[in-house]
Parts: sequence; structure tokens; C-alpha cells
Amino acid sequence: MQTYTKRVANVLNEEIKAPTAASQLPALPPQKLRHQTTTDIREGMLDVLDFSYCGLLPLIASRNSSLGIVAQPSQRLIYEIEFYRKLTKCLPLLEKDPILDHELKARIKAVYTIKTQNLPKVIWNALYTGQEIEASLALNLPPLPLQKSSHSEALRALNKLYSVTNILNKDSSADKLSLDRIEESFAAIYHAPLGTPLLKSLLLLEATLNDVAEIINTRLLRRPLCFPGMQNPQADILKNIFTEYYARQIQPYMSKTHRIGEQWFTLHEITLKKLPIPNNIESYVAQVFLKDSSSSIWNRYIAARDKHTHAWQTILKQCQLMPSRSN
Repeated sequence: MQTYTKRVANVLNEEIKAPTAASQLPALPPQKLRHQTTTDIREGMLDVLDFSYCGLLPLIASRNSSLGIVAQPSQRLIYEIEFYRKLTKCLPLLEKDPILDHELKARIKAVYTIKTQNLPKVIWNALYTGQEIEASLALNLPPLPLQKSSHSEALRALNKLYSVTNILNKDSSADKLSLDRIEESFAAIYHAPLGTPLLKSLLLLEATLNDVAEIINTRLLRRPLCFPGMQNPQADILKNIFTEYYARQIQPYMSKTHRIGEQWFTLHEITLKKLPIPNNIESYVAQVFLKDSSSSIWNRYIAARDKHTHAWQTILKQCQLMPSRSN
């Protein structure tokens, strides 16, 4: 990309300034800042209530085991969703059962209320505090490769995991949520990290596109490249640079990055609209996960792309060299 910038500067007789360094990707905040505390009712209520009626005893026993106590956020997510589903289906049966004690029913309803309130935080913790998101956003990862590469598996895994927020919908879509092989999706995200490579690519493109746009705009302010009725060999050279370096090399890479980025940011944005975000990491979330934020890495890339496009359109139109659709 530096070669592209230098070629444009040279043909326009503009001073080759030091390329703008790509902005540093902010570090993922520590887990203690990301983690959201839930109301723990493993001790107390669950020990004294008889949940055999609802078929929850095996789940509770598993949760109270030594392995369950140290479970990863992803495993806690599966447990909580299974518990929530079973209890949701059980409540109407409890209401209709004349034998069950009223006090017992009230206490089970209280457990259901707590579980319902906990669920958004449990989902947040599973998606944004586990080892998977840490692997995906590790700062030592490189940008996306220039050569063709497939990230479909990681994107499918993301899509499956982030669909768990459908359980928060009070409609039939919650019942359609499948927990089958969900651990495999977490594993796919861990072993094929996508966050940092994508974000670094967007930052690299932002810097390059802004640099080239600035070079073109500076030249046009200083002196037009083309005048009516006069040929300029420099314009033909510039058009060749546009074709050889941008259209054939950078644009395909940008297209791939854009496609992946659009899916990445859309998934996170839809998900985060349903989840509580810790106040002390809101600025990080706005940069890395959201599209509609002024500080969003995605928005900054889009602004640089549009600035770059407008600069090229202006100078190519001035020289009557705009590529036709047939080209």
C-alpha cells in the first residue's frame, strides 16, 4: 500500500510525506472490567427447593459439581439456557397443580425471575469475557492476508453464537434456538481468530486511503492537473496507477475486508442492542463493535473510502479519464 501512495505522489509532483501510521488498535479491556456479576442462587434456594417436578435436578447437580463451579462462560451459558427453558415450560404446570404448596410455587417463581434477569448478563459474559474473544482480539495478530483466504467458518460460528440472544425474545424464536454443537462454534472462534486481523486491515486501509486522497486534493488545490483542450501525459500515467495499483491490487483486498467487516460489525451491533454493556468499557465497545458510533473503526474506514473515491473522481473527471462501465 505504501507503493501505491508513493506512485500517486510522484506523478502528481507532490512531496512524499511520511505515510500516516495506521491508528493503534485499542487493547481489549481486562476481564474484570468486562465481566458482569449475576445473582448467584446456586447456594440457598436451589438447595432447598424440590425441582424434581421440573426435571432440573440433573442440571443443578452438574452445576454444583466441582467441574460445574469452575465452568467456562460458554459452559455456564449452556447451563443457564437449559435451566431457563425447562423452568419456563414448567411454570404453567406448577400453576395448575393443586397439590403443590403455594409457598413453594412462590419461591420457584422467584428463582425464575432471578434467572430471567441474569440471562442477558450470562450471555454477555459468554460472548465477551471468555477465552474466545480474547484470542480473537489479541493485539499480536497480523492483518488479513493479501492473498485469497476464507473466513466463512469463523463467520458461521459467530452467527450461530450470537443467535443465542434470540432466547431473550419473548416469542417462538427462542424455542428454535439450537444448543447443539455450540461448543464447536466457540472453538472455531478461538482457533480461527478474526477480530484483530479484520480491525487492523480496516485501520491500514483507512490510513492509506486518507493519504492518497490528501495527495490528490493538495495537488488540485495547488494547480489543476488537466486544462480544457490540453493533453497531459501525467494524467495517463496517473490513470495507469489507478488501474494497476488500486483497481487490481488494493480494491480486491478492500472488497474482501469490507465484506467480512460488514458481517462482523452487524452481528455485534444487533447482539449488543439486546445486552447490557458495562459502563466503563463503552468507549471500547463503540470503537470495536459498533457501526453507528462516531469513534467506530468501521465508520472511520467508510469515511476514508468515500474521501478517497471523491478525490479520484474529481481528478479523473478533470482529465476526462473516468473509467466507463464497459471497462
